[in-house]
Formats: sequence, C-alpha cells, structure tokens
Amino acid sequence: MTARPDAITQAAARAYEARIISVDDIAGDTRIIRADIGTASPHRAGQYAHLSALGFDARPYSIANAPDGGLLEFHIKNTGRGLTAHIFENWRAGSTISVEAPFGDHFWRASTRPLLALAGGVGIAPLKAILEAHFAHAQHSPAYLYWGVRDAQHLYLDQTFRTLQTTYPEFRYVPLLGEPASGAPHRSGYIAPALAEDFKTLAGHNIYIAGPAPMINATLPALSALDAEKDWLFSDSFGG
Repeated sequence: MTARPDAITQAAARAYEARIISVDDIAGDTRIIRADIGTASPHRAGQYAHLSALGFDARPYSIANAPDGGLLEFHIKNTGRGLTAHIFENWRAGSTISVEAPFGDHFWRASTRPLLALAGGVGIAPLKAILEAHFAHAQHSPAYLYWGVRDAQHLYLDQTFRTLQTTYPEFRYVPLLGEPASGAPHRSGYIAPALAEDFKTLAGHNIYIAGPAPMINATLPALSALDAEKDWLFSDSFGG
C-alpha cells in the first residue's frame, strides 16, 4: 500500500556525540565520512543532519545511507572555507564530532510506483540512501538514477551503481557529464534535456531531486512539462 506524502510522521531531532570510523578521499575535493552515533539512528533514508565543530556554526549535510544501526555516512565537498575546510584539515578516524539529526521531509516513501532519482554533484548522497531503501523494500518496482556531474572523476560511485544495475534488473543508471573528455564512455549533457529524450511522461513516478539550487531550478520546468505530479515530487536544494 502506498502512503500519502503528508501522512508520514518523523522522529524528533536530537544531538549525538559521534565517533568517526572512516574517512575516504574519493574525488579530490570530496570525502566520504562515516560516523557512529552509538545508538540506532532514527533517520529516514534521504534526510539530513547538522554537523558542527567548536568555533563554527552547524551546517546541514545529507545522510548518505539508509538506516543501518548507528552508522551515518556523509559526502562532503571541500569549499575551502568555514566548516568544510575545518573538516578536511582536522577530522580523522577516531575523532569525536557533534551531530544533530534527523531533519527534512526529503525521504523515501514506501511505494510500488516507479522511482526517479535526479542528482547533481554530491546531491547523490541522499539519493544513494533513498535507493538503498527502495532496493531493500520495493526492489521489483522500476527505479531510475540520473547523476549529473562536471567530469568523470566526480562520478565517485559509478562502479557502485553499475553493479546495482546487474543486481536489480529494474534499475537503470544514467551518468551525465557537463564537461566530457574526448573519448569518454559517458553520456554528455544535463538532466533536463536527458529526461525529455528518455521519457514521454513522468506521471505515476515518485521523483526525488537533490543538488545545487541552479540544477534544481533548471530541472523543475522539465519535470512539469513531463506531467510530474507535485504531490510526489520531493527536492533537496543546497548551495556550494
């Protein structure tokens, strides 16, 4: 049975002292940080947390994994300033950090409707979590992922999603490069025109979109033109 979007209650946010268990450099300017909050996380797949450090205001970061005990995964792009610069300079495995979670209404809704996930850059983080929940609970429903990045090195989960395509026949993964290198095996271009090429209608789909505000603003009109239903369209916008 499909739950209406406005019929789902959320857990109240609370503060945790978390321990970092791993830090992985995966795209030059991007790291995957995994932390353990010491208890089962109450978040829903696709929500976000506030991370903070002494001397810096808290910032929101998407949780990149579906609920998995006390583990929280974050994909953090270094802006070279503020909290992100501090994170890249100081956070290591074993560090203790402050986390407040969960927040946000951009999370997976249990449904057998086809799922369409649209990511720009590190907007892949909440959509990875949403796809994990989908594959765990509704794997026989079609799912599509369009991931737009600047260049191939920023497709840091490319092999992960290609493997998922072989595991789940109903899943289709479409990476898109804004600046394709000569001879690159990936499709070039942006999400909005790619959708117009690939779909006649998006009526009946649950649509999740996450990424920089300009990417979302450029994509929403294309979704409307393809009959996307606003009650089943969930977006998560953030700055650089």
